[in-house]
Parts: sequence; C-alpha cells; structure tokens
Amino acid sequence: MYGPFPASRPSRLRRRGMPAGTELWRIDATVPSQWEWGGFPTPRHRFDPASGRFRVRYANTTMRGAARERYLDSGRFIPADHGLHRLVRLTTRRAFRVLDVRGEATLDALGVDDRISTSHDREVWEACHRLVDAATTWWTDLDGLVYRPRTAPTSSVNVAFFSLDGLRVTSRPLRRCVAELDELVLHHQFTVGFDY
Repeated sequence: MYGPFPASRPSRLRRRGMPAGTELWRIDATVPSQWEWGGFPTPRHRFDPASGRFRVRYANTTMRGAARERYLDSGRFIPADHGLHRLVRLTTRRAFRVLDVRGEATLDALGVDDRISTSHDREVWEACHRLVDAATTWWTDLDGLVYRPRTAPTSSVNVAFFSLDGLRVTSRPLRRCVAELDELVLHHQFTVGFDY
C-alpha cells in the first residue's frame, strides 16, 4: 500500500514552522553535549532514515508526554538505574521547520494514512524510514517531523528532530527533578524505582 515517495516534493505538500519558544522534552541516558548524530546502519526507530545518513532523536511537547512515550513499555515504571538519565528541555530559538504528518491534507499528498504515526507494522515502518529520507531532500533545511504520539494524542505532539540547530538545550539528572517526578507519580500513575 505504501509505495515509494517521489524524488520531487508533491506540489500540495507544505511544511510549517513551530514558533520560537516552543518547548520540547526528552528523557535520555546521555548528556546532550555528547549526543551522536551519525546514523544507524539499519533503522531502529520510527523515523530513522533508511539511508543511515544521519541520526534522529525524538521529543514531545510536554514533559508528561515525553515520560509516557519513554516508559510506555515498562507500564510507567521508571527503573532504578534511570536516576542518572537526563530530563532534557529543548526550546526552539527560531521557527523550527517541520513536516507535520498528522493532517489529512498531508497524509493524502504523501499517499499514506494515520498509521504513519503509531503503527508498528513492518510496511508502515519501512515507509517512515523512506519518508524521512525523501523529506530531507525535498527541503534541505528541514529540522524535523511532527507526528501523533501513541500515548497522549490529544494533549501533546511528538517531534523527530535531526540536530540541535535552532534549539536551546538544558538538562538535569532525572533524580534531581523532584517537582517533575512528583507530578508524574501523583497525577499520572508513574512509579519511580529510585529515591529522589
């Protein structure tokens, strides 16, 4: 069903800019200054490029959403050895140029459906991998893709981004994020496996 994407950008396809000052959140085992940007030989995640030309990282527009996406598979349990992981806040310093794959017009222009955001079907994942390669040739200055989260589709947005260009970055060890962890535990049914 998901055929190849054209070499030239479909005429009806538009990108948009996330406004300067937009916050994105990520939980990562590595300090952002040590993030690698070289691609994987074989894609590992949804919008990793099939070509392996570059690395993609993923964030969410809310801290809660980032935690829900990160700990979905563990049943919202944050393991003991994640206390030193980093809660990363990324703030856009300018309009952040993205292809938003959530809208019907975009899906129609690409010849795909909403499964592009959440399905784990092999055919869909392979299309996601090809899409990011195609999109970065249609717009050589594209910063990322916006897509629907699996866990909170009405209250947050996922962003797959390609570099830290255009982003201001701060991070703290997760175990020092007392207010944020309290919010997750008290209001969002998370369990934390370490003292904080």
